[in-house]
Amino acid sequence: MFLNEAGRDDLVELLQSLSKENDHFHLAPKELELDCEISEIPYRESDQLLSNGKVLFRPDDWDRLYFPHVMNDEPC
Repeated sequence: MFLNEAGRDDLVELLQSLSKENDHFHLAPKELELDCEISEIPYRESDQLLSNGKVLFRPDDWDRLYFPHVMNDEPC
C-alpha cells in the first residue's frame, strides 16, 4: 500500500476510530463516496490495484469465540 502524508493521516484516523460499535470502514474510489478514498492509478506497471475494500476491527474476545484458530495465547 502506497500512501502520501495526507492519505497516511486519513488511514490512521480511520484505524483509530475503530471499536466494537464502529467495527469497519470501506476503501473505494472517490466516485463511490465511501469512507476512505483510494486511487486506481498504479505507481508501477507491476502493481496490483485494489478497486474497493473493507477494513474490519476484530477484538480478541470475538476472535476467541468465532475464530479460535487465529489466536495464539502464548506470551511473546
